[in-house]
Amino acid sequence: MHNLLFVLGPAEIESDILEVGSKPLEYMRTSSYSEKWNSIFQNLKYVFQTNNDVICFSSSGTGAMDAAVSNFCSKDDTVLVINGGSFGERWLKICEFYGVKTIEHKVEFGKNARLDDIENILSNNKINILFATLNETSSGALTDIEGIGKILEKYPDILFVVDCISGLITDKFLQDKWNVDVAISASQKAFALPPGLSFLSCNEKAIKKHMQSDIKSYYFDVSEHLKDLKRNQTPYTPAVSLVDQLYVRLEKIKNIGLDNIQSNYKNITKKIRSVLSEFGFKILAENPANCVSAVYTDKYDAYEIVSIMREKYNIEIAPSGGELKHKLFRIGNYGNITDKEIDLLKNAFQKTISELSKSRC
Repeated sequence: MHNLLFVLGPAEIESDILEVGSKPLEYMRTSSYSEKWNSIFQNLKYVFQTNNDVICFSSSGTGAMDAAVSNFCSKDDTVLVINGGSFGERWLKICEFYGVKTIEHKVEFGKNARLDDIENILSNNKINILFATLNETSSGALTDIEGIGKILEKYPDILFVVDCISGLITDKFLQDKWNVDVAISASQKAFALPPGLSFLSCNEKAIKKHMQSDIKSYYFDVSEHLKDLKRNQTPYTPAVSLVDQLYVRLEKIKNIGLDNIQSNYKNITKKIRSVLSEFGFKILAENPANCVSAVYTDKYDAYEIVSIMREKYNIEIAPSGGELKHKLFRIGNYGNITDKEIDLLKNAFQKTISELSKSRC
C-alpha cells in the first residue's frame, strides 16, 4: 500500500498515465516520435496560454529556474526578485550564484507583494529583469502576476520572468495577456506526472535578451533547444517514458479544458479547507492559491501531525522547516484527488487529532 500523496509534488497519478510509463521505451529519433513532440509542443502552448514556443528539459523545476537565469541574465544586469518564501529565495540564490546584481523585495511570509511597492522599486532603480513566483509553494500565497504585468507596460525594457511550477494549470495564468516574457513550470505538480520534466516558454523579447547575454549554459542553452524544436526534437536524450506520459496527459488537459480543470481543482481545494476548518486549523496565506494550503496551528505540534499521518494512516502531508517546523504543515491536492481521498484525509485527521488531544491531557 502506498502512502496517499497530499504533498506539493509528486502528485497522485492516474492509473492510465502510470501504465504508459511502464511500457517498453521507444527510440526518440524517429519521424513518429517527432510527431509526438509536435503535439506536445502545441499543447504546451495551450497550457501556458501563449503563442510562444515552449521547450522541455529533462530536469526538475529548479533546472528551468537555472535556465531562466543563465539564458536571460547578463553580469552587468540588475534584477529585482520578489521573495515571499522558499522559492522566491531560490530565484535570489540562483541569480547570486551567477554573479548577477540583485535587489530583493522581501514580502512577509504568507502575504502578497503590493503593487505600489513594486512600482516604487521600478521607478527608483534601473531594473533589467523582474523575477516573480505565481504561487509561493512554501506559504501557498498567490501573487498578482496580472497586476505586475500591467505595471510593466510602463517599463517595456524590463524582462518579466515567472515561476509557475506549482500554480500552472490549477490557477489562472495567461502568459501573453499578462505580459510575461519567460514562464517556467515542471511535471510533478498539476501536470500530475512523475518528477523529471521542466518547461520554459519565452517570447521574442526574451530571445533577443538571451542572444545578448554573457552568461551561458551548455545543457540548458535555450538556443539549442529552440533550434531542435523546429524539427520537433530535443538536442539531448529526453526522459522518454516521462515524455510519453506527458503526451497522454496533455491530450487529456486539452480535451477537458483549462477552465474545467481549474474549476474542479477549486472545488476539491474548497472541500479540503472545509475539513481543515472543522479541526480549527487556519490557512496562512492572505490570498491562497488553489491546491496549496499552508496550515497554521498553535494548538498542536505540526511536525507531530505530519509524522502520525504518515506512520499510522499512510497519508503524506508536507512539513515545513526552520522556525515554522512545529507551527505549519502544508497540504497539496494535485493530481488524482477525489472525494474518496478527501474522506481518507478527514478520517486520518480525526484519529490524529484525537491521539494528540489525549496525549495533552
